[in-house]
Amino acid sequence: MITIFLITGFLVLSYLVYPLWLMVVTSQNGKEVETEDISSVSLILLSFNGKEYLKDKVNFLLQELSCFQRFELIIVDDNSTDGSRELLDNFRGIRHVKIIGKTVQKGIPDSMNTGVKNAKYDSIIFCDQRQKLSDHIIQRIVQPLKYENVGAVSGCVYHFDQENRYSMIRKLENFIKCKESEAGSLIGVYGPFYAIKKQCYSEIPDYIILDDLYLSLRILKTQQIRLREDCQIIDENFSTLNDYKRARRYLSGFLQIMREKSIISDLNTRQKIMLIWHKYLRLLIPVSLFICYVSAGVFIPRGVEYAILFSVLTILGLISVLPGRFSFTYLVRINILYFIALFDVFIKDILLHRQVAVQSVISLPDSENV
Repeated sequence: MITIFLITGFLVLSYLVYPLWLMVVTSQNGKEVETEDISSVSLILLSFNGKEYLKDKVNFLLQELSCFQRFELIIVDDNSTDGSRELLDNFRGIRHVKIIGKTVQKGIPDSMNTGVKNAKYDSIIFCDQRQKLSDHIIQRIVQPLKYENVGAVSGCVYHFDQENRYSMIRKLENFIKCKESEAGSLIGVYGPFYAIKKQCYSEIPDYIILDDLYLSLRILKTQQIRLREDCQIIDENFSTLNDYKRARRYLSGFLQIMREKSIISDLNTRQKIMLIWHKYLRLLIPVSLFICYVSAGVFIPRGVEYAILFSVLTILGLISVLPGRFSFTYLVRINILYFIALFDVFIKDILLHRQVAVQSVISLPDSENV
């Protein structure tokens, strides 16, 4: 039992120590080579069933873009069915606005690829429809692109949501990403809003789940990725966003990236360590916490302290599923969701590969089956 708790403590401590390690390995680039200031921007707004956000978002973006000498707003709609396409028709014919409506829903990667193919300028910004953005965000996000060694710049998801709820996890994640940025290797941009040089964009396969992480790892092969803390992305209620469906999507995406051997092999040693330490090691924490919980239940006959521990953990788990403003119960709920999703994803993945293996054997010629 003590061993299990020590392992869990080690995993949690390792995650907390990661930003301290980043401070030690932070690269000193010296004077960076600047090119001309960014005066031309192509902003790609990804639209799908977000009618309630579109009007305000498009008007905000046009106002923000107006400070550039040359700009365009490309809206790629992924065959919305909620009236978004009809709403976007109101913006057709407006100068600088280009609307691309797909007749078949093909997903985010296809929308991104379509937007880039239609972009005229070298500085590209990807933007989601749901989140609110801070003022002057477009001017700020593209500024670091003037440096030759910078391939992409990420906005920062603010640690208060639109309902002014505080997220301790988001605050920690932002701190970690800030230190990664200082080290020159931000492992994964924030998908809702980021800028990229067109020459650094790699076409994203349609099957990719975590398009922002995939693209980031491709960029890191030759360029740096920076974070702009003053480019704030204000999301909706954190507690409602982090549901089981989202947790399962992230885990499936992480597993998928692990299998993209060409991406991992292109990273240098430090970047590989950062990827594993930041993105994958923390996935073991929910598993170890669950083992601690089960172990406490098994050891109840050995002492009242185990019964107390098991009861406390059970109560925390039950409280965590209730709506509330407490960061600690929110943290517990996320770990529960990720453990269930982790179990679900790996079991289905194992069964899927077993099924594929069986089918491949059945399809072999009789002479090879002997």
